[in-house]
Amino acid sequence: MSKPLTDQERAIVRALQNDLPLVPEPYAALAAEMDISEAELMAGIHSLMDKGCLKRISIALRHKNVGYTINVMVVWDVPDDQVDAIGQEVARHPAVTHCYRRNREPRFPYNLYTMVHARNDAEYDVIMGELVEIIGKDTPHDLSFDALRSMRELKKIGMKYFIEDPEDVVDDDA
Repeated sequence: MSKPLTDQERAIVRALQNDLPLVPEPYAALAAEMDISEAELMAGIHSLMDKGCLKRISIALRHKNVGYTINVMVVWDVPDDQVDAIGQEVARHPAVTHCYRRNREPRFPYNLYTMVHARNDAEYDVIMGELVEIIGKDTPHDLSFDALRSMRELKKIGMKYFIEDPEDVVDDDA
């Protein structure tokens, strides 16, 4: 059962959703902005991690600017009784950044969704060959999948939680 967050933990989540200050001691600067001590900020971060609410603090990279121009949602039709095991194996592939089990729909029979990133078509073809091999070895029937290549990014922002003012939600990449 999840534990409710304190007001201070919610404030820390709100603060961490924004860019950290580019200064030698970013957590000290963030704590000062929040009018708490750096020790209180760090204790709150550790509490959020202990509760399982905060997985990590990391950078957000603009993948196209570092050469990853191929982005494909690949949807797979795998046996329902094997989708969790296959999904866990596929999720270990370094080119797969998202892997989800979803319900099938009458006109869209796929139940495993993966997001694949590559630098070029040749690399993408190699990755797909590896994924087909991984999934195909556990699939007794003909492997069915569809690759939905991103043509243009229309919107991509991180989710914002515990927002008090809707005006605070801005496009991070604008």
